[in-house]
Amino acid sequence: RLVDVAQDLVVTEDDCGTHDGILMTPVIEGGDVKEPLRERVLGRVTAEDVLKPGTADILVPRNTLLNEKACDLLEENSVDSVKVRSVVSCETDFGVCANCYGRDLARGHIINKGEAIGVIAAQSIGEPGTQLTMRTFHIGG
Repeated sequence: RLVDVAQDLVVTEDDCGTHDGILMTPVIEGGDVKEPLRERVLGRVTAEDVLKPGTADILVPRNTLLNEKACDLLEENSVDSVKVRSVVSCETDFGVCANCYGRDLARGHIINKGEAIGVIAAQSIGEPGTQLTMRTFHIGG
C-alpha cells in the first residue's frame, strides 16, 4: 500500500534555508487560462522576493507564506510568475522542512513540525484511485 511506503516522510525542521524552488506560472492551454497563478501558489512559501513588475519594489519578501491576502496583492500588480519552495528542492537531510511543504490545508497555517506528511500525501493520492476502481466495478468494466 502507498501509505506503508510514504509513512516515514515527516516535517523535521522549520526551515532548511534553500534558495531553490519551482517557478510557478498560470496553466494556459489554447489561449485559455486553465489554472490561474493564484490557485497554483496559494499556501506555498516564496523562494525569493517577488518584485513589482517593471520595478525593484518588493511586493512579497522571500520565505513568506502566500495566503489569500498575498495572492490578492500578486493579482492586483499583475505578477505572472512566482518562484516557490518545494519538497522536491528541500535540503533537509531526513524529512522535509515546514517552509518547503507550505500550508497545512486542514488548519490554514504553516505545517507543524512532526506532521506525517507522507501519510497525508498517500491518502490524498489513494482516495481518487479507490473511487475510480469502485466506479469501474459499478459500471461493469
